[in-house]
Amino acid sequence: MPHVPLRRCRVCRKQLPKARLERWTVRDGQLARDAGQTAPGRGYYSCSERCAEILPKTMKHTKHKSKQNA
Repeated sequence: MPHVPLRRCRVCRKQLPKARLERWTVRDGQLARDAGQTAPGRGYYSCSERCAEILPKTMKHTKHKSKQNA
């Protein structure tokens, strides 16, 4: 049985396989979607659109506006 990396949604705290979560990073003080999951820096994960909308409010040092990068 192969190893499946797990990550936790920053908002609702559900633990899911990494492939099922959206990764976000902070760039220029704003939260930005990391579609390729390869951006440098600390990654934050969300499990749904609802959690993605709430995610910026959980961050201390970011502006409460997210960039939707593809």
